[in-house]
Amino acid sequence: MALKTKWLISKEKSCSCTMPGVWRAVSYCRGCAVIFHSPRGCAHVASTMDVTSQFRDFSEGGTETMEPVPLISSDMRERDGIFGGTDRLRRCIRYTAQEKHPQCILIASSCVAGVIGDDVEAEAREAEEELGIPVVAVNGSGFLGGEYGDGYFAAAQAVISRFFKRCPKKAGTVLFLGDNGGPWGPYAREAGRLLSCFGLRTAGQFPGFVPFSEWDQIPSASLSVILGGWGQASRKLEDMADLLERDFDVPCLGHVYPIGWSGTVQWIRRVGEVTGQPGRAESLVREEESRLHQAVASMRRVTEGKTAVIGIGRSAVYYDPADTVQMLRHMGIKTKAVIFYDNVGEQDRVLYRKELEKEKDIPVLSMGDDGQKAIDGSDVLLTTHEILNICTRQLFIPMTSPVGISGEIAFMKALYRLLCRYGRKGGMAYV
Repeated sequence: MALKTKWLISKEKSCSCTMPGVWRAVSYCRGCAVIFHSPRGCAHVASTMDVTSQFRDFSEGGTETMEPVPLISSDMRERDGIFGGTDRLRRCIRYTAQEKHPQCILIASSCVAGVIGDDVEAEAREAEEELGIPVVAVNGSGFLGGEYGDGYFAAAQAVISRFFKRCPKKAGTVLFLGDNGGPWGPYAREAGRLLSCFGLRTAGQFPGFVPFSEWDQIPSASLSVILGGWGQASRKLEDMADLLERDFDVPCLGHVYPIGWSGTVQWIRRVGEVTGQPGRAESLVREEESRLHQAVASMRRVTEGKTAVIGIGRSAVYYDPADTVQMLRHMGIKTKAVIFYDNVGEQDRVLYRKELEKEKDIPVLSMGDDGQKAIDGSDVLLTTHEILNICTRQLFIPMTSPVGISGEIAFMKALYRLLCRYGRKGGMAYV
C-alpha cells in the first residue's frame, strides 16, 4: 500500500502573495509605516503571519526587542473594485501621515488594485510632494506579482536604490542580510555568538530591522554576512550581497553558511580568512567540535545502533539531506533509506541523488511498498511531511535549518528525546 502524506503546502501551485513579503521587509524599521492598498483582510493575514513566526523563537529563548511599525489597509470595498480605489488610497496616506507621524511610508498594492489598474506609483509621488516625506510604492500586485519572496526583495531593492549611500566604514562591524527569525531568532543569535569570537559585532540586520533614520548608514558596515542556507531566497540574498559589495564597497563573507557540521566548519574558517585570524578560527573549530562530541556522548547510549529513514517532499533548493545523514552518523544511527514523496519532481530527484552519491550504502526509494517497508523497519522517520497511518516515530525536518553547533545539538536532542519515548507510537514530533 502506498504511503499517504499530509501535505503542508500546495503540491502544484503557490498560494503565496507579495504583500506579506513587503511588510516583513520593513516591519521593524522604526520610523516607517506600511500601507496595503487592499481589502482589510490582506493586512490581517500579514500581521498574523508576523506574530506566529515568532512563537518558535520565543520557545527557544529568544526575546523580541522591537515593536512592529504601523500596518494600515486602505480598506478597499466592492465599489472600489469597480470604479477604482485611488481616492481611498489618497485618504489612507493622509490619515497615516496625520495619525502615525512616520518618517517614511511604503505602499504595497494588492491583486485587486492590480486588476483594476490603480496607479499607485503616481499617488505615491503626489503624496510625497504634499507631505514632504518619502512615499515609496513597491511593485507587485498581490499574488499577481509573484510570491512572498518577490515582495520581500522588491521592497529591499526599493530601499537600497532610494536611500543607501557610500559612507566611511566602521571597523569590526557586520551587517546581517536576511531574516531567518529576526535578530532574536536562533540564526542571528548563533551567528552573532560565533562572530563575537573574532571581535566582530552586529551593526544591523537588513532588510526589516534597521530604523529608517539609519538606512543611509547601512553601507558603513565593514562586512556583510548572509543569514542563508539552501534555497531561492538565499540566491537573492547573494545577489543583494554582491550588489552591496559592487556599489557600496561592503565586502561579503561569501556564499557559505553555518548549516550542519561541515558547513559550520567552512563558515568559521572563512571568517578567520576574511578577518586575518586563521589561528583563532582553528581554535574555535576545536572548541565547537568538543561541544558537539560532549553532547553526542550523553545521547549515544540511546541512539547507538538505531536506524532511520529520511523522507523528502521538499524541493532540492530548500534542503540538503547530506547534512542530516552526517548528523545521524555522529549519533551512531544508520540511515536505512532516503525516500522521495510523490511531489518531488524529476529535476529535484536528480539533484538529490547527486548529493547522495557518496553515500553508497543508502538506497534511494520512491513512495510505495518499498518505502513503506523501509519506514516500518526503522526506529525513526525524519521527514519534511507527516506520514499518515504508520506506527513509526516521526521527527519533522524544519524549513529553517538548524544553525551552527547549537542548532545541530538542538536537533540531536529532539531526536534523542523522541527515541527515549516508550513503544513505537507514531505521530509527529518537532525540533
